[in-house]
Amino acid sequence: MPSESTITVRAANESDLENVLSFLTPFMDAKQILRRTSVEMELLMRHGFIAETDSQIQGFAAVEIYSKKLAEIQCLAVSSECRRKGIGRQLIQCCVDRAVEEKVREVMAITATDELFHQCGFDYSLPGQKRALFVQTEDLDGNE
Repeated sequence: MPSESTITVRAANESDLENVLSFLTPFMDAKQILRRTSVEMELLMRHGFIAETDSQIQGFAAVEIYSKKLAEIQCLAVSSECRRKGIGRQLIQCCVDRAVEEKVREVMAITATDELFHQCGFDYSLPGQKRALFVQTEDLDGNE
């Protein structure tokens, strides 16, 4: 099991794409994150961050910037042996920091487990009681 002191977080680059996809595939297969094509991941890599130890990916997250108003944290995943060590929090903070650098006003996250995001300052509504609402356009089997 990697020790905390050996884990580093860095910006992703184009050459990481194949390794990131390999790392994320089990999370996609388990439906813990949305399935992404290599083209979609290539776009996310521009604002993606990798947590690694000894050149092994232990975590990944990206911030997808929709506009100067809104961005979304995507593909947050941490290997099971590295959970509860602050890696998810570091990845989220890197994404938020990138959004700040890009002068994006709001960052959202869609998650099935909200505790970590609450700890990072996320909430269900924004000042002025702005909330996100959703409608599902395809069923769980992927049919429209």
